[in-house]
Amino acid sequence: DFSYRSKLFERELQSFNADIVCLQEMHKDDLRRWLNPFLSQLGYGEGIFAERGGDKAKDGVVIFFKRDKFKLINQHRLGYFDSAQAQFPKEKTLATYNAALFCLLQIQNSKTSTSDKKEEQIWICTTHLNWNHSLPATQLFQIRTLFSELSRLNKETHDSPFVIVGDFNSKPDSIVHDYIKNGVLTDTADYYSKVREVYLPLFNDDPTKTTKYLTEPHTYKKALESAYNDNTFLMPFTTRIVNHFCGTIDYIYYQRDRIRPRQLLNALYNDGEQAKRDDFTLPNEQHP
Repeated sequence: DFSYRSKLFERELQSFNADIVCLQEMHKDDLRRWLNPFLSQLGYGEGIFAERGGDKAKDGVVIFFKRDKFKLINQHRLGYFDSAQAQFPKEKTLATYNAALFCLLQIQNSKTSTSDKKEEQIWICTTHLNWNHSLPATQLFQIRTLFSELSRLNKETHDSPFVIVGDFNSKPDSIVHDYIKNGVLTDTADYYSKVREVYLPLFNDDPTKTTKYLTEPHTYKKALESAYNDNTFLMPFTTRIVNHFCGTIDYIYYQRDRIRPRQLLNALYNDGEQAKRDDFTLPNEQHP
């Protein structure tokens, strides 16, 4: 029931009062008719929206920010389907309709001198990766593409700090989390041989080129940290419970040498037994 659930969203958004809001699976009609007008009353600018793509899809990712806190300098949509078609047109499983959105924000009312304004800019990236856990090669392609695009964009802004937020559809032991946190794939991981089978034909069965592609580190190797990690929470805590799946799939990543968290929201349930209740699911009447 959208009318009921939307009120829960409004309550949460008001209580958090965040300077920046990143959402995924946002229907563009709901954005236009409901969320843009509502958040405008709370001091946010119009949501920056990136559709995930496809003829039938009308949802995507969106970034909101407080008008008095930030100014939009640049925005960029990354469509994973188009990227896969351009790089590996023969492998259809890589071309799925998912997207990422990059927004370069300037901090308003900063005391920084005009000449140092670039020091007060930050990239905010939100993404929604493919949901199918049986396609780790697809998820790898998408997160690799995200980092390549972020690196390209950041060269134009003299290496601004960044935060990456989203629904990664990936648990802490997944190929995505491994690649983000360590900067390179672990070739002994369970997923590695399956991924290699997909990519080997794409490099004309050349094992050297395939290995080079799979073991190439991303630009920010060892520079990223998950806001919710082993030092801040007992992982994995739950961000999604539905049917027989229970686990963490949503993350906030930041550059640990450039950004320092001051405070974190508590997990819904730190008590593992509470989260295992038969009647507990997400979303629910408290958590939309």
